[in-house]
Amino acid sequence: MKRKILLAFAVISIIVVAAGVCACTQEEEFKLEDTLSYDQYMYYFGQTEDFEAEVTGVNREELFISDGEVGEKKDVVTLSIRPLKPAMLNYEYSYTLTGESGTLQGSLEKDSFGVSSSARLENIADIGKIISVTLTYGENTAEIALENAITEIDNVKALEIAYTAFQAEIDEAVANGGFGRETYVKIVRNDHSPEGGYYWFVSFIKDRDDYWAALIDSKTGEVVSTRKSAAQEDESADTMTV
Repeated sequence: MKRKILLAFAVISIIVVAAGVCACTQEEEFKLEDTLSYDQYMYYFGQTEDFEAEVTGVNREELFISDGEVGEKKDVVTLSIRPLKPAMLNYEYSYTLTGESGTLQGSLEKDSFGVSSSARLENIADIGKIISVTLTYGENTAEIALENAITEIDNVKALEIAYTAFQAEIDEAVANGGFGRETYVKIVRNDHSPEGGYYWFVSFIKDRDDYWAALIDSKTGEVVSTRKSAAQEDESADTMTV
């Protein structure tokens, strides 16, 4: 009887230890989304002869530093406008952002660098799908229609595609003790082609000199080009611009 009791305790101990190992493994399971330090999920863009306007939504580090680690993050939605003519640079601007179910109004502040003016937007979800922005400057007004650039391929899918492009490198790094990189997901416009278009730029960054990056067509999901840091061999002859 004593031997049976000892055996029962031994079996229970093995089960408890095994369960603990499983729980620990699950808790420490690598998740690529946990490495996101810059994750853009919103981008509206519009242009007239006089202005460019964009609305961006990003979940990002409060202070982005290329150090391979993810710091404290916050959600930031911003309206930015850029005058395209020198005569427009001296004005102060206010805005009315119109959506399907409401509007937001406020003033734009000139950025410290460059020629743009911008404003942080709160409660953006309250106005529904964004349609346009109306600018008021002096006695003038200008309405700019805004296009949603994130349609077929969103930020989540772009991250999945970039992971596939660098799966061998990522899996090897994780298997060797840790990923050691932060991930940057941003949508960019193609200003270098008459057809325009939008692309996802996804980068896995260890530091400013060590990164892997992919440029992905936002409509088709095609990986247009990939690149590693200057110290490593490029995997594509295409030029990537952000």
